Amino acid sequence: MTLTIDTLRTVVRDAEANRPRSLQTAIGPSDAGGECPRRIGHKIAGTPRVNTMTDPWAAIVGSSVHAWLDTAFTGDRWITDKNVTLPGYMSGTLDLYDTETNTVIDHKVLGATRLKLARDKGPSIQYQRQVQLYATGLHVEGIRVEHVAIAYWSRSGNLRDSFLWTAPYDAKVADETLARLDLIRLVLDQEGIASLPTGDAFCSYCPNYMPAATQLDEACPGHNPTQPNRKEQP
Repeated sequence: MTLTIDTLRTVVRDAEANRPRSLQTAIGPSDAGGECPRRIGHKIAGTPRVNTMTDPWAAIVGSSVHAWLDTAFTGDRWITDKNVTLPGYMSGTLDLYDTETNTVIDHKVLGATRLKLARDKGPSIQYQRQVQLYATGLHVEGIRVEHVAIAYWSRSGNLRDSFLWTAPYDAKVADETLARLDLIRLVLDQEGIASLPTGDAFCSYCPNYMPAATQLDEACPGHNPTQPNRKEQP
């Protein structure tokens, strides 16, 4: 018997597929602000994963860096891995809270292309919604929040490539995100997943992406900007 890299890859894939975060079925802040309503609909509906071709390595590296950062930020100033709840909607775990500046911080570990895009154009609306949801969850507990931030770390570069995006805490962003989630649930309940529009949100990484899919309650063929959605985007 000869050991091959495929044997090692299989162990890695299986471990990633079975870690608690990968098995999570409840929608959380990282999902709720997504740019594709149909993907959110599949998450709410608990549609089984059909996309098994996604390479998990970027997620594995990101998770490993997150775990290391949790051990780095110690002391009275920092609170890490804080569970927060948005009553009636979801719970989640924020990465970091700075008690000196009252700032909620979310870590993002990205490759060079997406890191440059974030530096040049700022965070995606999904990331902005996510960190504001975490901040609102903390605010609900009575903890003072003044700012939100996203700490960008390079997956393939150096520490000097990291940078910080900050903004004031804005409960309105979280409220609008939750109202949008309510609308998605309403369309899902009354008309089904097929009536939810798609969005350009890295389709190839979606658990329900299948290029030739026709049964939209089971899978999605992806976003096609040349074909208008049946509904306006929630």
